[in-house]
Amino acid sequence: MRKKLPIAILVFAIIGSIIVASFSLISARDEVFYLCGNFVKGVARDSVTRQLDTGLFLRYEQIEDGQDKKIHVNSSLTLDVFTCTITLDGNDEVIEAVFE
Repeated sequence: MRKKLPIAILVFAIIGSIIVASFSLISARDEVFYLCGNFVKGVARDSVTRQLDTGLFLRYEQIEDGQDKKIHVNSSLTLDVFTCTITLDGNDEVIEAVFE
């Protein structure tokens, strides 16, 4: 015969899961936010991609449409709610980085 787990253990497990999930979401958001702050005017594309490659939860896409060059950064853990858009000039240097 199988014993039932006490409700207190079940509640503790649910609360623990919520805490762990919240910590992961905050860490993923912070990763996008703080790295975005590193990309000031004049930073080279190579430096940007090297830093982005160090991210644990990051994913990024480089887009070139005519003269517009952008890098879109987000995290799969935040369901793409927080993004950083990095705009590059013709010399592959950062013009601006905007966190949204």
